[in-house]
Amino acid sequence: MIPAGTETANADRKMNADQGMARQERDLSWEPRRQMTLEAARKRSAVIKLLRLSFLVFAAAIILVIAVYIAINVLRKQPPPAVAPVAVDGEVRMINPRFSGRDSAGRPYVVIADTATRRPDEPETTDLVNPRLDTAPGADSSQVKAKRGVYQADRKILSLFEDVVFNTPNGYEYKTQHARFFIDSDTIVGDKPVDGTGPMGSVRADSYEVIKGGERVMFTGNVITHIKSRSDATSDEKGVSNE
Repeated sequence: MIPAGTETANADRKMNADQGMARQERDLSWEPRRQMTLEAARKRSAVIKLLRLSFLVFAAAIILVIAVYIAINVLRKQPPPAVAPVAVDGEVRMINPRFSGRDSAGRPYVVIADTATRRPDEPETTDLVNPRLDTAPGADSSQVKAKRGVYQADRKILSLFEDVVFNTPNGYEYKTQHARFFIDSDTIVGDKPVDGTGPMGSVRADSYEVIKGGERVMFTGNVITHIKSRSDATSDEKGVSNE
């Protein structure tokens, strides 16, 4: 017969032994669990990096698409199409025409108007309403405008009528009722009275010729000039008459 105390002691020892073994098993199983946790963290980090990379690639793709779209639009951008000629009563008429070219010295010029009507029997001749001519854009430019005009494209001659006004690079403005502009030589001639004003004074004559954009000006017929003095005061009138 085993004493009661002995059985209790054996039970306690067995319980302690079981608890020790369980603790040892937990200690032995900690390392695998730690390893699994590190692997999960690495996988999560890899996923985050992949997502970031995907976002950057997606953003770069969007920027590239936008840049290509803008470049294509810029390259394809064309000036507004010219207004097509319209046939009216057998005549070819254009709205807001624009004729451009270069003179014999290579300087650009442009002739514009409200309307242009091409003559059926003279294809190179066009009648203009409110024409204007600009030559050599910049400091050396000359401008001529009038109410009516005739442009001969093959000869590069612009004839102007009614309220003709033209400006020269040296600062003079002339008003007359007729002017014929020889574009190639940058020369203007007129057989109607002309009034001109500029830095040195004013002039009036029955006819005139402006050579090379104003480098030289010739007046004929009842020429009257008003010349300014160096002190910018108007000098006495000086009249010169040429028959």
